[in-house]
Amino acid sequence: MAKGNSQTGKQEKRCLEVVKGGIFYKDGKPLYEPFTGKAYSNDLSEEEFQKNQIWFVNSECCKKYFGLLEEDRNEIERILHVIKENPNKTKFPDFIFFNGFIEHFHVTSSRINRKGAVHKKEMQQFQTKVSEESTIIKQEWNEVPSFDAVRSKHWAYDNPDHRYEFLIKSFQDIWNHHIDSLNKYDGNKNIGIFMVEYAEFALSMIENVYSNWINGMSHGDMREQEKFHCYRLSRDRKLLEFVYQYRKQIKYVIFVYQNGNSEDFEIIRVDNIPYILKIIPWDFVVYPLGVKQVASIYNVSVPMDPKQGDETDDKS
Repeated sequence: MAKGNSQTGKQEKRCLEVVKGGIFYKDGKPLYEPFTGKAYSNDLSEEEFQKNQIWFVNSECCKKYFGLLEEDRNEIERILHVIKENPNKTKFPDFIFFNGFIEHFHVTSSRINRKGAVHKKEMQQFQTKVSEESTIIKQEWNEVPSFDAVRSKHWAYDNPDHRYEFLIKSFQDIWNHHIDSLNKYDGNKNIGIFMVEYAEFALSMIENVYSNWINGMSHGDMREQEKFHCYRLSRDRKLLEFVYQYRKQIKYVIFVYQNGNSEDFEIIRVDNIPYILKIIPWDFVVYPLGVKQVASIYNVSVPMDPKQGDETDDKS
């Protein structure tokens, strides 16, 4: 993260809560130990959590674990329970625990110029415009009510240029920057974890199974291509191979990504990446999505009943 930035600090905590929410919660509610009814919370002691860990973990979260053995799954869940913010908010890393750390950073598939990622800059400008104009419009609507029709105002924003090549460069450059910070860190780094956030809904993936297939030739009921309307690090051979080079320093990568209107995550055991690659026999084609974001406000005025006058009680 950019150290010393309070807004960024909020983002890293929110990102961590996305991960914890997918592991310790189900349908937005904390999981609980069925015999006593004790629900998961951050306030549980480490001993109490470990004693009832099986009850506090969503069984569906195993679908988000890649290359993790049972002891790894237990370990990462315990880490996420006990993790604390680094009291020195201006220094690496963002979070610490008994024998390691979690460092959070963002990556982008947008073009980057001297002012940073184009998507982020344009999105901020769009949100500012919507906020300012909607404030003015609401004031106008309040001054001139409409009782017989619903009024509305819409704003639209199209994603700027996004490319897989931009994501590769962003990921590798920012990763290496944080590796440099790690090399200077003199705290406990027995278990190193990078939490990488890709917050843009801008790329899609499709498995290139039939790259050498004759065009138009049928394939019967053989396997279908795997397709995603989002970007998944767990399917990206190129970046997985890049990450694997750092297996002696980074034990887990937590990848938080945008999937439509929701956020999801993957947890990857870095030194087991070769096993993951064995079940990715084909590369994935990564291409930009055409995304239009729309903001809208609506208004209709409701007349108030005229006051009927004060009623008085006749007490004689």
